[in-house]
Amino acid sequence: MNLIAPLHPEDRAHCHRVAALSRLLAELTGHGGKELQTIYQSAMLHDIGKMAIPLDILHKPEPLTAEERAVIQTHAGIGADMLKRTAPVLPTAAVVARQHHERLDGSGYLGLREKEIHPHAKLIAVADVFDALISPRPYKGPWSVPSICAYLDERADIQFDAGVTGTLLSNLDRVLELYRPQKTHKQENAYFMCLYAH
Repeated sequence: MNLIAPLHPEDRAHCHRVAALSRLLAELTGHGGKELQTIYQSAMLHDIGKMAIPLDILHKPEPLTAEERAVIQTHAGIGADMLKRTAPVLPTAAVVARQHHERLDGSGYLGLREKEIHPHAKLIAVADVFDALISPRPYKGPWSVPSICAYLDERADIQFDAGVTGTLLSNLDRVLELYRPQKTHKQENAYFMCLYAH
C-alpha cells in the first residue's frame, strides 16, 4: 500500500507500525476477513493528513504553541477529506482519520463521546498512542514499557476503550514482538533494557 508515500519517513514508519499493531489487536478481539483488512488499511492511512502539516511544526523538538497545536489538529480533518474522495473504496478509513484522536470522555479533537466514536477508531487510537509512547519523537524519548502499561490502564474507559486496552495489556509479549529490532542479540538486549528502564 503506497498511498502514504508523501508522508515524512518517520510518519510513514509510524503508520506502518500502527497498522501492524491494529491488525494484531483486531485479530485478538475476534475480527477477521474483510473487516480485518479494513482495520489494517484504516490504520495505515490514519495520519495521511499530516502530509499537509509543515515539518517545522510536525517535528518541532520544543513544546508547541497553542497556534501550532491547532495546526497539528487539522491533520485529522484534512486526512478525512482526502480519503472521502476515495468513497466507496475507503469510507471507514476516512472516518478513522477524522476520529482517531477522539476520547471516550469527550475530550478529543471533536468532542465525540463513547458510542459516537467508530469502533475501528477506538481500536486504532490505542495502537496509535502505544506506538507514539514507545517510539522516540523529536520532543521526547521513548517511554518505558511499564510506564506505558500504567498509562493505558489508568486511561481505560476514560480515554480508551477498556476492551482494547485490556487485550493489548494481556497480550503484551505478542505486542512487543512487533517492536523487536532485527539486530544482534547484544543490541536487542540493550534496546529492551532501555524500554523497561524506570
